[in-house]
Amino acid sequence: MTANWKKATAALILALALAQPAAAGESWRAEFEATCSKTDQAMTMSVQELRDLLAKCEALQKVIEVQEDSVRKVYLKRLALCRNLYAYMLEYKQSDAK
Repeated sequence: MTANWKKATAALILALALAQPAAAGESWRAEFEATCSKTDQAMTMSVQELRDLLAKCEALQKVIEVQEDSVRKVYLKRLALCRNLYAYMLEYKQSDAK
């Protein structure tokens, strides 16, 4: 009974260890999609909304920088594209307000 309990516990710990990185990987990708999917709405966003998206881009960049090489290259390029658009719109709106 004790040996079976130890095997079951070990199997559960292994399953949790294997599942946790996959779940963490999914969360940053979902955040990435949610953040970069709003580029077509950038012209109608407020200055604060654009600032919030730029902050999310900065946070995502840190997470993406620790991913595997091919994932890192693709997602950093995609993130730079949407971040640059948000930054441009923020700059435009701030200069227009002066």
